[in-house]
Amino acid sequence: MSLRATPNSLSVCMIVKNEAATIVRCLSSIKPAAHEIIVVDTGSLDDTVALTKSLGVTVIQSDWRDDFSYSRNISLKAAKGTWILWLDADDVVPAASLQKIKDLSASAPDRVYGFIIKNEKPGNTGSEFMQARMFPNRPDIYFERRIHEQMMLSALRIGMHMQETDVVIEHHGYADAEKVKEKSARNVGLLLAEWDSSRPDAVMAIEIADSYYTLGDNEKARQWYKTVLSVPCCEDAMPHVASQAYLGLGNIANKNEKFKEAILFLEKAVTLCKDRSDALFSLAVAQDLSGDLTAAARTLFTLISKSGPTLTVGVDYREATIKAYLRLERILTELGKEDELFALAQKARIELAHRPEIQNMAGRVLYKNKKLMDALHAFEKSLEIEPRGNCEAYIGLCIIYAAAGRKDHAEATLRTVQSQFETRPLFWAYWHMIFPGDSLLRTDTAAIEKETQTLKKLFL
Repeated sequence: MSLRATPNSLSVCMIVKNEAATIVRCLSSIKPAAHEIIVVDTGSLDDTVALTKSLGVTVIQSDWRDDFSYSRNISLKAAKGTWILWLDADDVVPAASLQKIKDLSASAPDRVYGFIIKNEKPGNTGSEFMQARMFPNRPDIYFERRIHEQMMLSALRIGMHMQETDVVIEHHGYADAEKVKEKSARNVGLLLAEWDSSRPDAVMAIEIADSYYTLGDNEKARQWYKTVLSVPCCEDAMPHVASQAYLGLGNIANKNEKFKEAILFLEKAVTLCKDRSDALFSLAVAQDLSGDLTAAARTLFTLISKSGPTLTVGVDYREATIKAYLRLERILTELGKEDELFALAQKARIELAHRPEIQNMAGRVLYKNKKLMDALHAFEKSLEIEPRGNCEAYIGLCIIYAAAGRKDHAEATLRTVQSQFETRPLFWAYWHMIFPGDSLLRTDTAAIEKETQTLKKLFL
């Protein structure tokens, strides 16, 4: 098969529609590594086209046919580079990835390169997965499927495999929860239109199931997760996909408070992908809520000791690890394992020093160990990282002020931040702990009492 490419060059290919808010950031991030950039616009009504052309990018106008592969393949046909890198308009290529991409584009075009895609969410969390993003420019490699389009299917047919790399692409399309739901609703329609029950596809089925789960339709999600697992040889041929299905079933069972059932599903998910953080965390939740705190603690310790491989399905390692530390704080407190808790807080503060919630956890543990100055510094560090909305840090400071005989300073601090937190039961729980005779009440008493009990467990 002859190539249609110019030697040692990289074509960046994209499809866009109404992406004026993100297109300049995306194009600017990859331009230093690109020989050419080709953008297929499918009907933008905003300034996307003008902004794109102003950066010297080739723009091709096309109609939208409810088929992502159709549009992406238009961009491939116009590409002249040895290599093609495909991007979305809300992708950003970090500076650290640019030289790596340049180096890869100088290699022989005999494989597909997989990049680590980081779906960024608010709070610096989000799932990560390995995805085929860079491939040789040849006519027999092209995109297939109307939605969640893939080019690996055609690459595999010609005997070309994916080589995983440590190149990172940040994807910012998951920052808005409502937009994520809108995309999921759109995706379900396109996926169902393409679904062929006579030729069941586990990858397509998991995408349908995950979309229904995102939309909150747990019954349909459960049915489609079962469909995934019914595909012949799914567990052997696609363990990551099967693990995702068992995880979905386990999460749904947890929501329905069927914890024993959830444990069975989640243990299977972990067996298929043993270092998978999200499955380990969900398993620990099921164990915790079923009353087996020791097993839950053991599972959470396993989670925080693993970095986890990057899979072909998305896993939010960052959020799972943070939540694991916080849940361990409560579980070890309930089990009375103060020495283990202190060691845990020290470890967390070293490994996740940039996380305000971890600094807050460390502050609570240090306070209980009568290390008031260290606790004070932890809460101050938390506020330095996240000054807005950080009720836990302010309460931690006020508890230390009161313990040091500065109740007046605690009261002044609370009044300073009252407008930020007056709808938070946690704020009023602490308010009434230090001012028990105060009749000021702004929220539900049951919620306040629950938060009060939590505060007493964590601090006293």
